[in-house]
Parts: sequence; C-alpha cells; structure tokens
Amino acid sequence: MAVENGYPLNVAGAVVYHRSARPARLRGKTGKKCLRWTHLVGLFFGLILFFLGVAQVYYYLITCDQLRIKNIEVVSVSPELKQRVENFLRSRNPGNILILDLDYLRLSLSALPGVKEVRAEKILPSTLRVEVYPRTPRLYVHRGLYFLVDEEGQVIRSDVEVSDPSYPVLEDEAGFNQGYREKVGLACRALAGLEPGVRPTVRSLRFTSDRRLEVELADDPARIIISAENFPEQLPYYLANREAWTRLFGPLEYVDLRIEGRAYVKPLELSAREARGQKKEVS
Repeated sequence: MAVENGYPLNVAGAVVYHRSARPARLRGKTGKKCLRWTHLVGLFFGLILFFLGVAQVYYYLITCDQLRIKNIEVVSVSPELKQRVENFLRSRNPGNILILDLDYLRLSLSALPGVKEVRAEKILPSTLRVEVYPRTPRLYVHRGLYFLVDEEGQVIRSDVEVSDPSYPVLEDEAGFNQGYREKVGLACRALAGLEPGVRPTVRSLRFTSDRRLEVELADDPARIIISAENFPEQLPYYLANREAWTRLFGPLEYVDLRIEGRAYVKPLELSAREARGQKKEVS
C-alpha cells in the first residue's frame, strides 16, 4: 500500500485533496445590482399613480349612491322618544354610511330630552340602526315651570302645570341655586325606599332653607317635617299613627319627626287661636 503524507493512495474509495500552488483570491458578493436614477424616477411616479388610484377609489366610495343611508331603524320602548329620534335623524341627513361618525351621533342623540343611552351601528350597504334607552321619570322639579326629571336630575320634559299627578313635586326655598343634583338624588332615594302602596300618596316634597324636608300627602292637610336620610322609616311611622293623633288633637297643621322616637304635633285649631290672638293684638 502506497502512503503519501500519512494518507493511503491505493485504497478503494479514498479521496485525495491537493492544495493548489496558486494563492487563493478573494471573491466579492454577487447577485446585487445598483439602482440607477431612472429606476428611482420610475418608482416615484409609480407611487404617485398608486396614491392617485387610492384617492379615486375613496372618492367613489364616499359619493356612491348605493352607500348613502336610506334606511333608518330606531328601536325604543317609548313611542314618543322613538318618533323624536327619527325626526332628528331625518332632518340631519346622515349621508354616506362609511364616513358617518357614530361617536358624534351618539353624543348628539344623548343631548335630546328623555334620552339616557344610545347604541348605534352601521349595516351595509345603506342602513343605520339606533337603539335608544329612555330615562325613567321620578318626580317633577318646580322652577317656574314643572320639569319632569329622572334620578340624575336630567330633564325629560317640561310642562306649565303638572300633567301626571302620579309623580310628586319637588320644591326648594333656595330655588335650587345650590346642590340641585344632590337634592334631586336625595329625594329620589327617599321615594325609592318607600313601600309601593305608600309612594303614590306623596304629593310634594320641599327643602327649606334650614335643610328640613317637608312632605305633603294626598288628602292630608298636615305637613310632615322629616329628615331626608330617615324618610323611608319616618313616613310609615306617621301613617301608622295619623288616625290616633287626629282623634286626640283634631286636624293637624304639621308633625315634626326629625328627632328619633319623638313626634311634635301642632293642631290646626291651635294655629287658628294663635291667628285670632294676633288679630286682637294688632287691633
């Protein structure tokens, strides 16, 4: 067996590697071409044509008659509110369905009287669906006119006089110049704590300047002076003892229940005697 430099030469399958006598040359990377100025000009005009095409497509979409809103579906449990929202939308002409701003639409509809929440969606190609949730009326606020409001004090409608006696009237000696929402919320929470049979008997509530709450009931001349925080407990207490106090003292002018466990009663006859006494002193 012939051996050269430690490798056998005549073994079957042996591969012999020989180093070339010439020095190896470095090879540069191949396959990349440099862009010429003509290529850059062509790319520039190609981009211009692309954006012009996009603009043309956009202009076509926003002016296409098939994408103009033609059907408006309004869903609400209140027929009156549904009609009001439909009239508002048709008078505004919503336009193209693609560029309609739903957030702005919800904000505009929420500003309508009686609207509490709005949900809107686009149904391609030409339908706008709007769900409107009404505010729940709680009581009237008397400020010149009678405003029917919800528990947040938001106005649902205004009337010259009370059109629905099932809702009590809330008044304030200070004209609601301060703490309007607080007073409305306090009165609504007080009414909500009453029994369903007692709530319709309340005709009016009145905040005085010294933070008293005076309550008047239907077919009852007496004014009930109570604290708003204990309203749900003190009013049933008065109703349970009204007949007994009337038998003892006659018709009552007012009953003060602000101190727990006590009731201060003033009969109407006593008020009449005081009034007659005052007239004699004046004369």
